[in-house]
Amino acid sequence: MILAAILLVAASADPTAGTWEGTSLCQVKPSPCRDEHVIYRTTLIGPGRYRIDAYKVVSGKELFMGAIDVQLDPARAQLDGPVMSDGQARGRLHLSLKGTHLSGTMTLADGTLYRLIEADKH
Repeated sequence: MILAAILLVAASADPTAGTWEGTSLCQVKPSPCRDEHVIYRTTLIGPGRYRIDAYKVVSGKELFMGAIDVQLDPARAQLDGPVMSDGQARGRLHLSLKGTHLSGTMTLADGTLYRLIEADKH
């Protein structure tokens, strides 16, 4: 209970935690990948560690796509972590923070650039 309260206070002053909204644009065509309007809800889960709950917006409704745990490199203002599916790393998410803007990439396990991501904090 005390840890939850500490994390809540830390998150409220944390520029990384919060809601981010933007685009995730597919870079592999043709493929099942589609350009998406996305919402990322980022929460602090430990020192320098965050969970990103990712949603795509379809017909005005948020559809949960999954959670990605990332590590913050504060010196470089970057978040990085594996994209997991069925217990295996299927790719990697790499985001750069600049004020209230996130930009970055999602790559496949073989290093193929899969998505370009741009989002702003709300």
